[in-house]
Amino acid sequence: MMKYIALAAIVAAAPAHAYITDESYYVSGDAQQFHVRYEPGSAARNYWCAAGQFIDDYLGMLPTTPIYRLSPPPLKRGEGMTFSTSPEGAVAETGVAVFPATNHFSAGSAAALCEPRIPRHR
Repeated sequence: MMKYIALAAIVAAAPAHAYITDESYYVSGDAQQFHVRYEPGSAARNYWCAAGQFIDDYLGMLPTTPIYRLSPPPLKRGEGMTFSTSPEGAVAETGVAVFPATNHFSAGSAAALCEPRIPRHR
């Protein structure tokens, strides 16, 4: 019973129309601009992972769809990361070390950055 109550509380705490990734990141918005909510201890690759899943799984766009980071680095404490499928307003760096350096990832490449995560209880 407690498990169901906890699950209901997590779902209720999610912003309206939010997508929750396999790793429990909250993503809201649309292809033009979407935001991955801050999660303590997360690195840029975790936010990119959530962005890739949002485009692939939630919006149903192709894995080749480019994703651009709009949030300038470094992120401030408590700040999530904002993305777009448009290069307009994109920052020059992804925040993830890749060679050659690029200012975007494909949705499939971003989703490939995912790693298992134990969700935090809220």
